[in-house]
Formats: sequence, C-alpha cells, structure tokens
Amino acid sequence: MQNKVTIAASAALSAVLGSIHAFSVFIPQWEGLPGAGRASVSLIYSIALVTLTIAVLFGYRLYWRVPPATMFLLVGAIASFGLVLTATGTSLYSLYFSYGLVFGCANGLGYGYVLQLAGQATPSQRGLAMGLVTAFYAVGATISPLFFVFLIGHGGNTLALKWASLIVLLVSLVAAVFVHCAKASYVSESQVANDALTALLKRARLLLWVGYGCAVTAGLMIIGHAYSIATSMGLSESYATRATMIVAFGNMLGGFSAGYYADRLSSLLLLRWLPLFSALGLLLLVMPLAFEGIVLFIALALVGYCYGAIIAIYPVAVVDIFGSLSAPRIYGQIFTAWGLAGLFGPWVSGWLFDQTGVYTVALLIAVLLSGISNVALRYSLPSQGLTRTE
Repeated sequence: MQNKVTIAASAALSAVLGSIHAFSVFIPQWEGLPGAGRASVSLIYSIALVTLTIAVLFGYRLYWRVPPATMFLLVGAIASFGLVLTATGTSLYSLYFSYGLVFGCANGLGYGYVLQLAGQATPSQRGLAMGLVTAFYAVGATISPLFFVFLIGHGGNTLALKWASLIVLLVSLVAAVFVHCAKASYVSESQVANDALTALLKRARLLLWVGYGCAVTAGLMIIGHAYSIATSMGLSESYATRATMIVAFGNMLGGFSAGYYADRLSSLLLLRWLPLFSALGLLLLVMPLAFEGIVLFIALALVGYCYGAIIAIYPVAVVDIFGSLSAPRIYGQIFTAWGLAGLFGPWVSGWLFDQTGVYTVALLIAVLLSGISNVALRYSLPSQGLTRTE
C-alpha cells in the first residue's frame, strides 16, 4: 500500500509539471509585449526545454541528498515561484528567466526525480510504475490547455499563470505529505560503490541515445504539427482540432499501456518494434489515402501512441540494462537526445513545409529516423542480461 501511495504522489506531481507543454496557449498575449514576435516568444519554450533537459541530466546529484517529501516541496516551491514571476512579467527577458529558466529547471528536476522514485518503489512492477508517471505527465499536457484557455478568457495570461502556480504548490504539498506518510526513500548510486561502465555498456548507452533521439524526433516532428498537417490535407478547422486531440490521446494511451507490457515483455524488444509501427503511421500520412479523414486519424493516433510508449519504456530499459542505482545518471545522459529533438524536430518540420508547401518531405524524414531508431536498438545489446553488478 505504501508503494502505491508513493507512485500516486509521483504521478500527481508529474501531471501538474506536464502543464509546461501547454505553452502555446500563452503565445497570443505575449506577442503583444514590446519587441515580441512569434520567434522571440517561442524562444521562451525552447529555453524551458533546454533547462528541463539539463535538470534531468544533472538532477541525480541532488536526488539522494534530500528526503523525498522535501524534494517534492522543493520542486513545487521553485515551479510555483517561476509561474508567479511569469504571471507578473512585463518583458520577454523576464519571461526567459521565469518560465524558461526557473519553471523549466523545476520541471526537469521534478520529472526526473518522480520517475526514478516510482521505479524504485516497486521493482517487480517497475515498468508499470514508471509508465504511469510518464503517462500522467502527458495527461497534464493534454488537460491543462483547456483549463488555461478558460482562465485566459476571464483574466488573461496573468490569471491563468497565477492559478497554475497555486495548483502546482498545493499538489506538491499534498503529494509531499503522502510521500512522508508512506515513508518513501530514495537510494542513489552515490551511496554505493560506483564501478566504471564496461566498453559494451558504453556502446549501449550511445546506441540508446541515438535510438531515443531518432524515435522522439520523428514523433515530435508530427505531434508539433498535427493541426497543420490536417488542414494541409483539406480537413476543416474542427477536424484539425480533433486531430490534435487524437494525437494527445494516443500519447496518453501509449504511456499507460507501455509500462504494463514492459513488465511482461523485453523492454528492448518493445523499443525495437515501436519505431516500426510509428513508421507505418507516418507512411499512411504520405499515401493518398491519408486524405481520407479516418485514415488520417488512425495514422496520427498510431504515431502519438508509439511516441507515448517510447518515452515511457526508455527509462525502464535503462534500468534493465544498467541497474536501478545507475539508472538516474545514465537516463539523464540519454534524455539529452529528447532535448535536442524538442528543439529541432518541430522546427525542421516547419522549415521544410515553408520550402515545399507540403509535409511530405518531413514525413519521409520522420520515417527514416524511425528506421534508424530500430537499427540502433537492434545493436544496443544482444540481450538484457548484461547489466552492471550493483
């Protein structure tokens, strides 16, 4: 029961942190700031993604030094402070600092921590626990825009961000209380002997980085342009809106189900096959049949599902290969591939569309990246039995 409480608290904090991906709803009002344009406002989100990635990369150095309940409060306080500063920001540079640096740092620190804490809480069902944390991050990213749009309509970005700050603080406080009552603990690699990685494991880390980067770049190239892809294929605005919702739903479903399968099948086997199914969905978008609405929705749902499953299973695969004590450090290193994908994937899709007027080239590149991901995972390790002795 105590382990379930820890997982539930981790999932709750993950959900409110996922609101960072609702950034686009704030763009219209922020474009009214002095000297602001679409590119300069979008840079706020880019800075947040980079900061998030850096926090995941180096967060493991802090995880074991602070009790879980204190870590929850720390993340909530920093995130809430960043959102309050953002709500009162009056210039682009203030938003770069408050949303991009402060909120982005808290986001990465919290997401990386709760992911590993949930995995340690239930070693026998690690995939399910880590999958739930990842899936609830996607739930927060999906639901929060609806909530923010409502508040923006009644009081602008300021009202929405103040409410977001309050909710993050309250959820982190409640989650901290539950984690404290559950007597959760975090065991770090820094508390045990730290052996150097073998040459085989270093090679595995590199190939996992390549596989992860290619897979999520392919997914983000489409997820970031789902609405535009639908409209470019002749669908109405209402159907295009549904298309973005279907991608988000597929993303959530992938995260929820991936953990279940990861506990029953080889995580590496799943990560080898998922990019191929993603490539199938991408090819459906290229084929003439994609102009039929139902085929478009199926294809986008498949791509969204594979993306959600991939980002949920990768941390499980890292634990399977490198061991639970080394996982936070290794996963942070591999996660940098997601940061690069978030920066370049959507931008490349948009640039290619500007050059060609269609998404065909971007879709074909995404198919190629999915194939590279599959190949990288095939050569990452011959089996999951090669883990470092802890």
